[in-house]
Amino acid sequence: MNLSPGRVLALSLATGSLFATTFGGAQGDAPDAADALTRALATAEPGAPGEPDELEAWGYVRTGKLIRAREAAAAIVARRPSSYIAHFVLGYAHHYAEANFPRALFHQNESLRLFEARFGPEPTPSQPWRWHARLLREIAATHGDLEHYEDRLAYLSRYNRLYDPDVVAEQAWALMKLGRFDDARAVAREGLESGDARELEVALNALCAIEFEAGNDGSSYTACRAALDYARSTAGDPNAVDLTNFAEAARAAFKLAEAERVLVEATTARAAWYGNPWLELAELYSRGARFPEALASLRRVPAYRSQRPPHVRDADRNESRRALAAFYLVVGRPEESMRITEKALVMPDRRAHNSRDPAQDRAVIALLDRRARFSVAEMGQEQSAALSLPTRLRARFDAWRLRFDGWLSGRQAARLLADDERLVGTFRIGTSRAAIVPPWIVGELVDITGAGVIGEAVGRARAVDAREGADAYYNAFQAEAALARGDEERAIELSERARASLGEGEALLRARAAAVQAEARYRQEGAEAATPAYEAALQRDPGVFRRLGWSVPIRVSHGGDEVASAIADGIERSPRFEIDGEGLRVEIRGDGTSAEVCLKGENSSVLGCGTARREAAQTTEDFAQAVLDAFHEAVFSPRIDLSQADIGSLDGSNRVARDPMDGIPVP
Repeated sequence: MNLSPGRVLALSLATGSLFATTFGGAQGDAPDAADALTRALATAEPGAPGEPDELEAWGYVRTGKLIRAREAAAAIVARRPSSYIAHFVLGYAHHYAEANFPRALFHQNESLRLFEARFGPEPTPSQPWRWHARLLREIAATHGDLEHYEDRLAYLSRYNRLYDPDVVAEQAWALMKLGRFDDARAVAREGLESGDARELEVALNALCAIEFEAGNDGSSYTACRAALDYARSTAGDPNAVDLTNFAEAARAAFKLAEAERVLVEATTARAAWYGNPWLELAELYSRGARFPEALASLRRVPAYRSQRPPHVRDADRNESRRALAAFYLVVGRPEESMRITEKALVMPDRRAHNSRDPAQDRAVIALLDRRARFSVAEMGQEQSAALSLPTRLRARFDAWRLRFDGWLSGRQAARLLADDERLVGTFRIGTSRAAIVPPWIVGELVDITGAGVIGEAVGRARAVDAREGADAYYNAFQAEAALARGDEERAIELSERARASLGEGEALLRARAAAVQAEARYRQEGAEAATPAYEAALQRDPGVFRRLGWSVPIRVSHGGDEVASAIADGIERSPRFEIDGEGLRVEIRGDGTSAEVCLKGENSSVLGCGTARREAAQTTEDFAQAVLDAFHEAVFSPRIDLSQADIGSLDGSNRVARDPMDGIPVP
């Protein structure tokens, strides 16, 4: 859940008289018109007098020209270090234009010190009280962005003691972040009863997040619906956070289709300071194996983020990385996933305006990193299966190194989830306790912490989860634990129940359950009995067996020439296949200049074909490997056109993180 953005600026600066509603609000005006507006606003207000140069710097703030404001204020401080107004403007500019929260707080504290040294801590109506009121609110806001919730509450309390009207509902977020849910509800309800439209708006939004974070999923859905309905009933349409918060509550209730509809609406709503509906849609589409739609959504994420002011532009940086890493992993590009997760593991997000547990977020990244490294290791061995023994040995060594690094990431996830409540909560998909864990990656914990631990944790989660539809997820997770314990019969039963109950929106988890069922049947009854489940998994999520590190039982037929034999040898050595007289059928055809390899299921259904043409001077070994690479790609990767340009741009790496022209007046 996100704090309702867009409105935070209006609330935190409510004691002012006029502010740009968007960052750089007057940037597009002609220079003369913009300068005229700045001059018009560079005047003293009741309770807010100042020197002409101080008021000019403040005028730049009021017109959204924060870079000019910072430059003007810095010049004043250089001339007159005792100017509390200049320090206040510097703090404001560092906060909202530079996202340098510690520097902002330094200048704000200095401004407050200078002011109170002259006028005392409780200014009278004849003194510049408005600057003091602004300072208290702005310092509270900066402490909030720094996740100093006790300090934020203390400054809001000082403000309420001295000035009217009181800030009531705005305290709820900080109280919730401190785990004081009853106190948070109390101030939110006080805001509801105040009769003030702004208090009502903030209170409804806060209750939505409070109930979600407190684990009251039904109440959260109701509260988030109330917040959205209120936004629809007031002037203007709901903004993106009103919609994305409700979408999150809908996901927690397993109403994935409703969540999708609301998120699509959010993409056309007013952009807000927090939340990115394109990012959330991408994750939803990935869960449903709707990869082209997920890719299209991810392409929109950087541009949407660039609409936000600098101080919140990176608030969901790791959320974007997590979504990208998950997407790359499931579409067969684990090397790109690994490139992203290794950054995300050492660069956590600021979580001031997000209600989730940061340790849980890091655990999800560690799980993705572990599986990405294991998958790269698997692919390295696939890509050397038809080559010489020295090449295969090098690939095996590289795979060992990658798996060791993946094991370390797994241990990191285990440490982050060592708390019983956090581990149990991970299996409660969609709730605040599960953070944003993709359901299809949760089974990794069976290998990391052991089947017995996971079986117990899943049982405890199930016992307290009354949500309709939750059992399907617990069946899928317990099926993996049963398989790891060697209880194939129980694994078959649970995975079959999971497959029957999970909706289309959980296509990846359904495919994983089918893979578990296939592996269990293969171990217990043989390849022929397992064939339908193998086919179901491969048709829905081709990469699932590579991600699980499991092989598919096959029988190979070919004409017997040199190239076909080399390809067959490579297939036999590939970690993706196990030769079995009753497995899926692999057919190899070729004429010396080209070759085709197809995997076929029951009734000769084609599950994937790889083809390659022999290049001039290409050895039989290299040609066989080229055919095998094409075969692995066709069978174990989804059909999606993912270009190198996409890979370089989806995370915004070919863009600057901030627009360097933000806050600079148009010449």
